[in-house]
Amino acid sequence: MRTKADVRAIYERIADSFAPTRVDAWAEVLEFIDGLPRASRVLDIGCGNGRHVKALIVRGHRAVGLDFCRRLLAIGRAEIASADASWIEAEAGRLPFRDETLDAATCIAVLHHLPTQADRIAALREIGRVLRRDGRVIVSVWDREQPRFLGLVLDDHGDAEIPWTLPDGSTIGRYYHLFRSGELERTIIESGLHGERFFHSSGNWFALATKHG
Repeated sequence: MRTKADVRAIYERIADSFAPTRVDAWAEVLEFIDGLPRASRVLDIGCGNGRHVKALIVRGHRAVGLDFCRRLLAIGRAEIASADASWIEAEAGRLPFRDETLDAATCIAVLHHLPTQADRIAALREIGRVLRRDGRVIVSVWDREQPRFLGLVLDDHGDAEIPWTLPDGSTIGRYYHLFRSGELERTIIESGLHGERFFHSSGNWFALATKHG
């Protein structure tokens, strides 16, 4: 089984080839952002090189980009120079914020990289802890039943290694837990967040959830 340290080491290794493939903000995230109150303080968990950080500040919000990959954070800082953007190196399951200090959060393509269900629940509970009452979060994970995964070898937990091709032509496996239909809903409920809406789009399962008192 991969560990979180393994996942981090892989992203440090692929960061420079990975970042140029992650430029455009997702339409689903933009819709979420556009529904937030003006000048919200928003945490982008697993921000990578900051494509959604950029979208947040362009729309008048204060963005906190958080990732455990130091190299991706450095790329984001270099590309996005704004007083409304801050950058933090930390894990999703141990957020360095006081309780109820953030208005909203995005957690895009993060949970499926966490090696255990306990890790995934911990990350969602941390989101609930740092959000203010009625704060909102959008979460996305990969759907294991999308066509490109047909024939992919999964273990008993739905875990797989998806290859990433480096510039020299070699490949390195990236750990994924691929989600079945209904699995994200159950995970959100177990975390204590209130699921408002669940939907499927572009090969991903999405959840819109709220932190209630």
